[in-house]
Amino acid sequence: MKIVSAGKARIRELRKKKKDKIRNDLEAYGSEILNSDEMREAFGQTHHTRSTVGEHTQRVAEKSLAICYALDRLHIRTDIPAVVTGSLCHDLGILGRDEKYESERECYRHHPVDSLEVARKLVDILPDKTRDIIEHHMWPTAGSKAPGSLEGIIVSAADKAAAVEDFIRGSKVKPADLKTTVRTIAERSSLSWKKKK
Repeated sequence: MKIVSAGKARIRELRKKKKDKIRNDLEAYGSEILNSDEMREAFGQTHHTRSTVGEHTQRVAEKSLAICYALDRLHIRTDIPAVVTGSLCHDLGILGRDEKYESERECYRHHPVDSLEVARKLVDILPDKTRDIIEHHMWPTAGSKAPGSLEGIIVSAADKAAAVEDFIRGSKVKPADLKTTVRTIAERSSLSWKKKK
């Protein structure tokens, strides 16, 4: 019985370490994006029917980083800053979708380019790898070309997995109340959500 309890405690400890590492990487490389008006708006716009753009984005970033950490244990190095920036910006072009696009199909095809424009606004220097992640995250759907980097493939795969989770689990918060939404997400993820000055 003590062995089982010790094993469960060790698993909880490892999960906490991974969550802390994810939080630290998101804060270190994505604080400008996380604290942006666009990200706050993302938690108020429905996405994948039962979630919000913000929640989906958070899931994609967390899943992408978890894949990167697993690859690191296999001695396969990835560009964590590019993954963080790319995953956090990949769907920000969807904001205002109902006014911008005439159909879902148009949204699928064009939001990566619009997301890249939002990323350029939020981040001073946008490396080629990060642009590639954002532009090609819809691969292999919507006629998108394959990403040109391992990091692009990671974010694309995490995006598809998170989309399935969005449909199955849905939102844990109500997107109608943005202030409550941001506070709830911040508390759940332990990320600091500060207003820009």
